[in-house]
Amino acid sequence: MARTAALLALIVAALALAQGARLGVQKEITSGVSDSYVPTKYKNTKPLIGVLTQPCHDCPGKSYIAAGYVKWIEMGGGRAVPVRFYSSDSELRRLFNSLNGLVFPGGLTWLWLDSPYVIAARKLFNWALEANNKGDVFPIHGTCLGFQLLHILASNISRNDLLVDTDSVAHPSTLIWTPEAAGSRLFGGLAPDLHDKLADPKFNIALQNHMYGIPPSFYQKFPVLAKWYKPLSTTLDRNGTEYISTMEGIKYPFFGTQWHPEKPPYEFGMEEVPHSLDAIRVSQHLANVFLEAARMSSRLSSVEAARMSSHKPESKEEELAMEIYDTAPIFSARFEVMDEENYDGPDITYYFDQKDKPPHGPDDDEGEDSGPTRAERAPGSAEQEGEQLSEQEERALHFKFWSTQGGFF
Repeated sequence: MARTAALLALIVAALALAQGARLGVQKEITSGVSDSYVPTKYKNTKPLIGVLTQPCHDCPGKSYIAAGYVKWIEMGGGRAVPVRFYSSDSELRRLFNSLNGLVFPGGLTWLWLDSPYVIAARKLFNWALEANNKGDVFPIHGTCLGFQLLHILASNISRNDLLVDTDSVAHPSTLIWTPEAAGSRLFGGLAPDLHDKLADPKFNIALQNHMYGIPPSFYQKFPVLAKWYKPLSTTLDRNGTEYISTMEGIKYPFFGTQWHPEKPPYEFGMEEVPHSLDAIRVSQHLANVFLEAARMSSRLSSVEAARMSSHKPESKEEELAMEIYDTAPIFSARFEVMDEENYDGPDITYYFDQKDKPPHGPDDDEGEDSGPTRAERAPGSAEQEGEQLSEQEERALHFKFWSTQGGFF
């Protein structure tokens, strides 16, 4: 009996000791958290991110946005706002004053310096410079075509002089890190294993999907580029041609990827798109960086930078009207047949407005280069005989011409 009582006393003492130790550890953890972490003070926790629409070439609208960019913005905690490239100056300015960041997406558009698309982008780019110079953080992220656009806007160099041919369509590949990458805003906080996997050809988790690129040597050939941006990575195309694949602004919270971080989580039509957990983690990291730039200061990444922007709509009604969600997305991968030369057709697409006239080129403004010449029309065709082409004949001719152009970016 005495032995049983002693054993029970020992058990009670042990339990009390364990409970005390647990409470002590819990107190230490709680104390450590409260002493080490301070909540970030954001100017904006619900950033509105504009996406510049792309011209429609042969689709049910005047312009479009691939839904992958919308979802990528949401992935980082933002809300997408369509910015129509053909909007009036006053409308562009109104939208800019309400936005906390901007995405220049990839797409199939010629980046001529005098095209309506580039002119609209330049206005937004210049306003972003003004805002950042005043201390009002306004980040921009450019993907693929948008990456090239950021270089054109900073340098005012023609795309014909700035870009070289690359064999990089549907090309999951690697990033070759530059010395600047480790301390960059874009990759400084990247998980060490993702840093290694992005450079490892066993993984190939960075999807390249373009026909043109910017060689690293062009930063010496055109010194203005090196004043604006620092390359963070390069990539080799299938023929060994090296091009810059990631960069970020030196002074401004501008970020660019020649590759597509938005595709791994949200695009399934192209077989080559990597869908591994690592590819998804990389996409999430870049979304976090960009949107934190929209929430924070210029020392941070891009959606996070947007959270420090003080821009906001004039009213709640205006805020809701701006967002993309009034427009129904179309499951374009199922219901549309893409031109065989269209290697970037999105799975899901937002279309905007009605065409003013049938399109004849990427920007519908290319003059003599905007469609087939008279000599290119079939002999004896209705067009050459002075007759009006039927809609079916015009569509067939449209596809025939653009299938000879070898891609748009």
